[in-house]
Amino acid sequence: MPIAGKVALVTGGGRGLGRDHALALAAAGAKVVVNDLGGSNIGEGGDAGPAQSVVAEIEALGGTAVADTRSVADWAGAHAMVDGAIATFGDIDIIVNNAGISRVAAFGDMSEQDWDLSAAVNFKGVTATMNAAAAHWRRTGPKKGRAIINTASPAGLHPMPPINIYSATKAAVAALTVAAALELAPLGVRVNAIAPMARTRMLEGAPPDMIAMMAPREGFDPNSPEHVSQVVLFLASAQCPFTGRVFGAWGDDLFLFNEWSAAHHVSNGGQKWTVASLEAASADLPRQDHRWTLFPGGRFETDMPPADILAALAAV
Repeated sequence: MPIAGKVALVTGGGRGLGRDHALALAAAGAKVVVNDLGGSNIGEGGDAGPAQSVVAEIEALGGTAVADTRSVADWAGAHAMVDGAIATFGDIDIIVNNAGISRVAAFGDMSEQDWDLSAAVNFKGVTATMNAAAAHWRRTGPKKGRAIINTASPAGLHPMPPINIYSATKAAVAALTVAAALELAPLGVRVNAIAPMARTRMLEGAPPDMIAMMAPREGFDPNSPEHVSQVVLFLASAQCPFTGRVFGAWGDDLFLFNEWSAAHHVSNGGQKWTVASLEAASADLPRQDHRWTLFPGGRFETDMPPADILAALAAV
């Protein structure tokens, strides 16, 4: 197997998607560091049990794994986590940045803690982990077969309220993925992101209709986290030719996102813009972006902002 013998780190690996990622990598022959602080889905508390439980599962199946309970939100802790993986197994080849939290907070109600915790876990943790690995890879030189898989979200590519901060941090992960792919390619590192849809703790507090969409199904269950883990295995393997891309993953469906595109253009013919000339020049620009939106239940054609939002603004 192309992953056999490689060293993989999975953050947030104690439960949900991370647990399935860790088990899948171990089954493919990787030595796995299972990182999980053991906190709640809103970033509070801590418990060593989840990480150690997954390690026990892997060992019971004949695999090799160690637990790490540091917080990725702590810069020094994230670096120590990567250094610990290297000290234990001699190298690090695969990083799956899966740790994340979701704090539901509408504008006007959100707190500084909502922002700080979300940004620290969802974005700072991804940055710190990649930074620590890159430092090691620069010291040791180029090597074929390195891979980073970051966890973005459909909500990051298609932001929505009231998970405003979650959407913003996951969009930041997607942007960071593209930048890291360009920078780390000479070291043999492929960097991609996944925007998964699966039944995990992140659904806690979600609208009832969304929870219903993600409920277990008889027969093939597209909402099971195990399907996303197969995409992670592919992105971590030598068979993957992609870097700098974001993939949506849901059941047996795989989606590929495009980046922001400067699709429309107007010019003032070498003259300084004024409010009046901007109003005239932009009159024919579309007020909405017609796109494909990934949402629990599948892919839908939508306009953004939706017509009802534009109508609500006009009615004020």
